[in-house]
Formats: sequence, C-alpha cells, structure tokens
Amino acid sequence: MLDEQNFKHVLVYGARLAGQRVQAYLADRDVRISAFLDRDASLDQVDGIPVASAQEWAASHDPASACVIIGLFNNYVDVGEVVTQLQQLGYGRVVSLVEFVRHFPEGQPFRYWLVDPRYYEANADRIAHLRENLADETSRELLDRIVDFRITGDYSRLPAPSPRQYFPEDLPTWPQPLRFIDCGAYTGDTVEEMRAAGLAFEAVATFEPNLENYAVLVKSQADLNAVNFPCGVSNGNRQVGFDGALGAGGHLVESGGETVTCVRLDDALPRFSPTLIKMDIEGEEPAALEGSLQLLRQYRPNLAVSIYHRAEHLWSIFEQIDGYGLGYRFFLRCHAHSSFDTVLYAVASNDFERCNGVATHA
Repeated sequence: MLDEQNFKHVLVYGARLAGQRVQAYLADRDVRISAFLDRDASLDQVDGIPVASAQEWAASHDPASACVIIGLFNNYVDVGEVVTQLQQLGYGRVVSLVEFVRHFPEGQPFRYWLVDPRYYEANADRIAHLRENLADETSRELLDRIVDFRITGDYSRLPAPSPRQYFPEDLPTWPQPLRFIDCGAYTGDTVEEMRAAGLAFEAVATFEPNLENYAVLVKSQADLNAVNFPCGVSNGNRQVGFDGALGAGGHLVESGGETVTCVRLDDALPRFSPTLIKMDIEGEEPAALEGSLQLLRQYRPNLAVSIYHRAEHLWSIFEQIDGYGLGYRFFLRCHAHSSFDTVLYAVASNDFERCNGVATHA
C-alpha cells in the first residue's frame, strides 16, 4: 500500500496521539518512518524521530520521494486543507487514515467511526434505507458525502461543518421555553451556547459523570431551574468504569477507569416532561435511548443524538428510534471536521407541522 519500493521516505503528518499510533502500528510491521510532519514548532522530536513542518522537510529533501500518511484524527483540524498543502508542496503520495485502515484493517487502535471502509459497503442497504427516510435534501446529500468520505478517504467530499450544534438554524425551531435534558453535558457548554443564541429554558436536567466537568457545569447553570446529576446515562442503574483521559471524549469502559454511576432516564426523571433530549455520550446512545423509552412514548420530545461514536450508529440509531413508531421526522447535520459531531435530529411531528419545516432559531 505504501509502495515503499517507489518512495525513499515514509512520513507521518501529525506528531500527537493519532500520528504516534500510526507510527507505532507501522513499527510493529517493520516499517520505519523518516520523520513526523507537524505545524507545532515546539516539537523537534518524538521518541527519537525528528519532527519538522511540511515546508521545512520539503526544503531539505525531495518531497516527491516521500509517502505521507495522515496521522490526524480529531474534530478540530480541516484535514482537507492539510492534504491540499502537501500536494502543492509536491509530496509524492498522501495517504488518508481511511485508506490506511482499508489496507491495514487488523489491530487498528482507532475508534469512533474509523473502521475498515468495506464495512460501510457491506451495509449499503441499511444506509439506503436511512437515506429514504431523511426529511430534506440537505440531510440526504450530507449522508452521501459522509459515506463517500468514510469509504474513499477523500476529505474534499465533506462540506463545511454546520454551526449551532444541537439547534441548527436551518431546522424547525425547538418549542420554547425548553424543557431540556442534556446527556453528556460536559461543562454546560451546550446550554450556554443555546442561551447566547436567545433560546429560553423552563427547566434543565443535565448528566455528566466526569466530576471536574460536573463542578464547572453546576456553577454555569446556577441561575437556571436546573437539576444536575453526576452520572452517566444508560439502559440500567449500575456502577461502571469511566475513562476520562480524553476530556470531552470521556467514555464508559468494560474494565478499569474511575467508578461512576449510570442511570436510566425513565428512573431519574419520570415526570420531567422534556421537549428536547440531547445525547452525546461516547457510544452509549443506543442504551440510553432504551433506558428512556417511557419518556419518549409519553412525551415525544425532540431528539438530538450523536451518531459518530461507532460506525454502525450512522444508520442503527435511526433504525432504533424509527422502530419505536413515534412519528419523528429525521434530519442529519454534521458540526465538525472529518464527520465528527454528526447528529441525528428526530423532530416530533407536531413541532414539524407547527413550524412547517422552515422556521429558524432566534
């Protein structure tokens, strides 16, 4: 895949965690890299491997002699811009992480949506079923682009991220004042962004298992009618492990980590009567939906559910919610680079009809 016989150098773009994982994976297969490329001028080497900017390395070597593997896997960087820069500098070949995983699918250390691209190809029928049930052309086109990107690794296929995560301006406005359940509340940033945009709240319930984040969250919502739980959300009331090392990406683990309590929304908030539930809980969304089925059936709240933490969530979370038979209209929006922060919006039929599908947020 790397065509090593045609390239004198193998480089990894990105000297942080993802790039180091690529380097270690290659080293285990006796492929040595010549250098990391990175914009961070404070780095000069990682584990004895030199670090240089793409411009610096190209100035002292023949860039056409190098194959560059992208070692960036986060929601902050526009990798398409990086790829374009490398191509303009004359690097011989640029390999996306998607292509890398396609050719080396075994034992990959990456999580979230990054799997062997053939997995998406094998589930084409389920993806097509989702497409047929999306309520607008924007959603359908976005789905096509996400799937194309996750199969080919072509970053240029992805549109720019949509603003206003969890309350997009091009979707029907949420009914106000909101009765809002925030699962995976982090530091309360979602509520703060909504308030800054002019949304009003009647009541708020938040769930955040990371105690450092929780402390900030409680202070940020002191002036609201809010009840805050230092808990995760799932399909059972139990204690489990929690790995908070990734900050906003903290997630439940099968073993190890800090012990946290998880609860079912049906048990924690039986009469809260929500009008909007947001879930961004690092892959626990299907279980959390299962644990909130009574609330969903009784109150039919609007839903904003993250679907990028697992590859199959792109279609399976839609199938799960649609299978409840509650009459939702479904929309898809992506709020970060590289298809991170992709959210499925399930809009209750009465709110969709009230807004006629064209209302926007204040």
